[in-house]
Amino acid sequence: MQLQLKQPVIALESGQVVTLDDAQGTRIVTRIGAVWVTEEGEMRDYVVGPGDQLVVARGGRTLVQALKPSWITLADGPGAANDPGE
Repeated sequence: MQLQLKQPVIALESGQVVTLDDAQGTRIVTRIGAVWVTEEGEMRDYVVGPGDQLVVARGGRTLVQALKPSWITLADGPGAANDPGE
């Protein structure tokens, strides 16, 4: 996935979903609210709360769903801490 903006901010309503394709290495930062993140091929899902972040560890499809009204930022990130290969 290639992002054209430096750090796009996305406002999500509760239940709204953002689909990221081939987003490996993308950093998801929750500014306000909380989001649920699931990655294709990953057995675990993650809840990313305010001030927390997650780096997408895998290619394929990643779903980000707002658990309540949320603002998230997407940016290129360093190696994923949640990557089992590291």
